[in-house]
Amino acid sequence: MAEDTYVGSQSHAEVGGASPSPPAAGDAGNSFISNMLSGLDPMDTESVQQFNADAQKVKDLGTAGPGGGGFALEPEAGQKFIAAIDSFIDVNWNKVRDGLNRLGQRPELGDGPYAERVAAHDLEVMDSDDQSLAPNLRLLKDSLVLLREGVDAAIKSYSVEDEANSISFKVMKGE
Repeated sequence: MAEDTYVGSQSHAEVGGASPSPPAAGDAGNSFISNMLSGLDPMDTESVQQFNADAQKVKDLGTAGPGGGGFALEPEAGQKFIAAIDSFIDVNWNKVRDGLNRLGQRPELGDGPYAERVAAHDLEVMDSDDQSLAPNLRLLKDSLVLLREGVDAAIKSYSVEDEANSISFKVMKGE
């Protein structure tokens, strides 16, 4: 990867103060996703927007490939990343979406004027502007889709020559 190319100035783990632990054998994809999400606060629009920008950078770098200053992923490793992202979207997002649907319904607080105002406020907080919870969560899901597209592009950028060069470099280093 080019010297001046990077994904964000700080990782979410650095911002949040979390120290990523090494992944368990065969769990690199889940660990990668967990580390990217570690400092993410879905209630904080800026945090979600930063995650989206990072996901876009991963997509751009994966699409550029090694020849364009980006990166490539060996297909087997890349598929593990994709599986982790798909699992997060398919399992976790469906739960979030279902919760959003429930929260997006007018709460049954009664018929009084105060109850009516509180119910209207609750609905407004959920989806009234860019600072609301629902748009943040939708952007988070869109970001995960971008991340998946980036990993997929990096897999397509991979070539057998990359692996041969990697093996040759390891031999030269004495590994």
